[in-house]
Amino acid sequence: MNKISCFIVEDDPQALEYVSSIIQNYGEIRILGNSDKINEAYTLIKKLQPDFIILDIFLTDGTAFDFLTLFDEINFKIIFTTSYAKYAIDAFKFSALDYLLKPYEEKEMILALKKVSENIHKQNQQQQIHTLLHNLSDKNEPKKIILKNADAIHIVKTEDILYAKSDNNYTTFLLYSGKEILVSKPLKSFDEQLTTYNFFRVHQSFLINLIHISSFNKREEVIILNEIHTIPVAQSRKRLLIEYINKLN
Repeated sequence: MNKISCFIVEDDPQALEYVSSIIQNYGEIRILGNSDKINEAYTLIKKLQPDFIILDIFLTDGTAFDFLTLFDEINFKIIFTTSYAKYAIDAFKFSALDYLLKPYEEKEMILALKKVSENIHKQNQQQQIHTLLHNLSDKNEPKKIILKNADAIHIVKTEDILYAKSDNNYTTFLLYSGKEILVSKPLKSFDEQLTTYNFFRVHQSFLINLIHISSFNKREEVIILNEIHTIPVAQSRKRLLIEYINKLN
């Protein structure tokens, strides 16, 4: 079996030595080269055509995002690494992209290498990369989230989501357009991602987009979204929801 190839974009000599030794011990991947500079890395990657790259967020002359915008098409997989959690957590989760937070353990990199090896010939990460760059480029622009299932990769503006409904380990998203998207992840994982973007867990089974509230029926303890959709409100969440609504005055 032919080895898959990688290129390392890293500006920390110790980190470069560490990841190189892990890859060499792993044994199924050949390293084509490395660079710590944006334009040099771009030129070498275009020339060498690696199957995947290991990309640090902060480089000698810029960031990984400056680097990625140079490519018209990203036809390689990426393992991101970073020392700065604030640049990773929200953006990467929304984009359905993996990252390793430094200092990472050898077993974490090995798991990432295995995942890349197993998925090297599957669809590329172009859509996820574009979503990542969009979410990082302009704070005033609506955020986008990647919703993946067996049929497709859906890129959705968070403001277009009415609510998400739990179904055991699955979550159904209802969009403003009426479209439904079923994702094989529990609602809890989206609750953690979306809470800071005007979403509120009104019930064990429902996460709603607060910008689409039309009314709240206190007697029946239900919230109405977009004048149509009736969502139950748990007693334990009622007070917090009313506090939010009162702040709208």
